Amino acid sequence: MSTYRGPINTDPGPGEASIIIYGYVPSLALGVVGAVAFFLVLLANAWYALSQRGYRSFHTLLLVGCAMELGGYVARIYAHYHPFLVSAFVAQYFLIVVAPVLFSAAIYLTLTLVVRGFEGSDAILLVKPRTVLICFVTFDAICTVIQVAGAALIGKSESAKVQGTPFNVTPEQANDILLAGLAIQTFSFLTFLSVLSVALYRARRPRYMPHVALDSQRRLPITLWVILITSDLILLRTIFRLAETAQGFFGFASTHEALFGTLEFLPVILAIIIWSVYPPHKLIGPGGGPSGKTPFPAGSSPEAKVDAWRARGGGGDHGGVAGESLV
Repeated sequence: MSTYRGPINTDPGPGEASIIIYGYVPSLALGVVGAVAFFLVLLANAWYALSQRGYRSFHTLLLVGCAMELGGYVARIYAHYHPFLVSAFVAQYFLIVVAPVLFSAAIYLTLTLVVRGFEGSDAILLVKPRTVLICFVTFDAICTVIQVAGAALIGKSESAKVQGTPFNVTPEQANDILLAGLAIQTFSFLTFLSVLSVALYRARRPRYMPHVALDSQRRLPITLWVILITSDLILLRTIFRLAETAQGFFGFASTHEALFGTLEFLPVILAIIIWSVYPPHKLIGPGGGPSGKTPFPAGSSPEAKVDAWRARGGGGDHGGVAGESLV
């Protein structure tokens, strides 16, 4: 555990610590850039949440996550002027740490959207999409509670250490709690990436998708690549937090804001920008995707059904639309 070397507040006011828990005075510029960036992607996802009914849950998760990130960077702006204030630190840490959990949940949800939008694609997954969603979101929620508890204990224990007052948890113990939460979260996300990588491999093998239209077979890998890239960006941020904590709360990584900006802010905002530019309805299709099941008009002839099927991307020797009868 590294030792705090920053300024000392010899006369703490109400709600203030005797140290700057960040290890530095938060940058006003980074706070403003972060707040503006997340406000803009918040607006984009608010529009998608209102206009794309089939993907409302996905964009609501991103919307709430962006709102939390926005609040976190506003708290950092406030902390620039009040660096010793404990409540500002706790607020920004909680909001910025918890927000990626919602982004991760949205990414987990995309596998459900893929199976719904690309009919017959469920064979690419090792487990059911609902199982993926429930298991990994639960893991992330538990890990986040552990992380926030560890961070709060670090702030209190370090402040008590500098003041020379007793506290029942040492900074080293508090840091270990935070480290455990991050380690479990990293393992959980790596497991999800394994499931996603298998899905991407299978999506490029026709034998796993015998009933998926040819157009969908071309678009499905692209959709999975977008999921993989945004997942890797969120993972990069999580690994940074893990390395930062392993080094110590007042180590090099945690006391240099440039690393926070490049390995916390940048990966997360890039992931959300990608989902804002390439939202699911553009990759899969509006309302669940054009490859989803669309009933033929009553009384359609077999020839009309074949023509409609081919217009929707069908072809080959499947003998019919996946999940639909041509007669």
